[in-house]
Amino acid sequence: MMCSLKKIVAATATLCALTVAPFAHAGLVTFDIKWANLSGITTATAELTLDSALIATAPALPVQIDADLLHSFTLTVNGATGGNGVYDKSNFDAIAFYSMGKLNFNQELIGQHILVGSGPYAQERIFGDRDGLSGAFDLFALNKYAPTTVRPFAVITDSTAAFSDYLTVSSIMARDSVSAVPEPETYAMLLAGLGLLAWRARRLR
Repeated sequence: MMCSLKKIVAATATLCALTVAPFAHAGLVTFDIKWANLSGITTATAELTLDSALIATAPALPVQIDADLLHSFTLTVNGATGGNGVYDKSNFDAIAFYSMGKLNFNQELIGQHILVGSGPYAQERIFGDRDGLSGAFDLFALNKYAPTTVRPFAVITDSTAAFSDYLTVSSIMARDSVSAVPEPETYAMLLAGLGLLAWRARRLR
């Protein structure tokens, strides 16, 4: 009997751990970001890690995030001559990462439909539009050799023109969910599992 109870306790602990695991990294989140040229070819990629709390949702005005607050940032631009095409957060003064509606970090951010406002005045918009009205991801450089303000942005790629490439953010993907609140499906799974354990315990009496 004692052995069976130990098994039930262990199973319960495992179930709880599996349920909570997706939310263990609710603070820091890493994004993989891509920029494409006018032909739609990916020309630049970046890896950004920051505290998800810094990402503004429905701000009154676009919010800039000081580069010093970023956990890490690496940008690689194919064919760029300035900085050998590799930049980090020391090349930037700030970024702007905001959305006028709630984003689902389990899906691609660029092109995601978001709801702005509520009630009869609510509007559906697409995140990442070039006008920035729905939200955007922008970089603000410290010097002319790093990419300039981004969405889209220009970057030095040869010695014949000051700015020869104009790139637009084409993809922003989070590697892990940053939701700190379990989804309804998670609660359902937890309750079903606990119910099964309770049924098993009753049979062992």
